[in-house]
Amino acid sequence: MTHLIERFTEILRKGKYNSQTIAAYRNAIFVFYNHFRDLPQSKITEELISNYLLDLSEKKGGTTDAAKQAGKAIKLFYEVIFKRKLGIKASGEIKEDTLPEILTEIEVESIIGVLDNPKHKALMATIYAMGLKLSDILVMKVNDLNLDTRLIMVPPSKTDKGRKLKIPRKLIPILMAYFEKHNPKELLFVGEKGRPYSPRSVQLVFQQALMKAKIDKNATVHTLRHSYAVHCLERGIDIHLLKEILGHKYLQTTSMYYQIAQIDLANIRSPFEDLELI
Repeated sequence: MTHLIERFTEILRKGKYNSQTIAAYRNAIFVFYNHFRDLPQSKITEELISNYLLDLSEKKGGTTDAAKQAGKAIKLFYEVIFKRKLGIKASGEIKEDTLPEILTEIEVESIIGVLDNPKHKALMATIYAMGLKLSDILVMKVNDLNLDTRLIMVPPSKTDKGRKLKIPRKLIPILMAYFEKHNPKELLFVGEKGRPYSPRSVQLVFQQALMKAKIDKNATVHTLRHSYAVHCLERGIDIHLLKEILGHKYLQTTSMYYQIAQIDLANIRSPFEDLELI
């Protein structure tokens, strides 16, 4: 990636950018790629970039200047290096015409169903069952789960205060089968030889399952989280509750899913129906 950043720097030098702007843009790209160092370029989605910029703004005390400058640098980098225009604003807000890929409930069922390895099945099922981020589940510990109360604690991070979620009943036997087979001690999910799972390894498992299920979509592990959000809205969940479940800081991030959800207005029940009128 360093050679691409050097190429980007040369392009800026040949343009109308002053030395201060070049230094700022160059640094912004270095910080950006260091943040996503465990992901291949093809897996850095626009939503991940959007969340990165929104979080950057939050870290700067709510000011957007630093985030916007980073956003301008990233958008320009993608345009001149990859010949691709990102569908996000410099502030990190996602443009209305840029929406993520979504799996149907049947497709999610197929992906989880083709996974024979109890660990892989439990991993993907847990991500979808509670709309988790990959970064959430890779740091989750066995002690964060309580199968008796069906509660799971999503650990806090630099950008998330953490949250407690309810474990769906159908997920319990999948988790128990995983525990019986692999008996994890500390981290909930670990890779080979007890080492922490790398995001790249989990993405590879997902891509193999996608192919085995014969689903031709540009989906990643994060698509499971997107799909969970859309499916929740289609089932009538309140968007403010969904925001808390997903751990979003901004309602505008959650409201994006309204543009994708196919909500049948005929199934919406008016509160008038429950009034006891004489």
